[in-house]
Amino acid sequence: MNEIVLIVHIVVSLALIGVILLQGPKGEGLGAIGGSARMFHGPRPRETLMTRVTAGVAVLFVITGGLLVFVR
Repeated sequence: MNEIVLIVHIVVSLALIGVILLQGPKGEGLGAIGGSARMFHGPRPRETLMTRVTAGVAVLFVITGGLLVFVR
């Protein structure tokens, strides 16, 4: 059981790294200090999808990490 959870955890962690690296830059830079005009526009569909995928993979990472703690 422990080995299966460990393998799943490794796969999920690699997926999390990949999803984070696939996200595009936000492009705010120093413009975020004084307020950005971008906050008046909604997110693009790709950014919304990537945000949801990242959140889902992060939740799986936390769950498998918790399972590794309690299985031992």
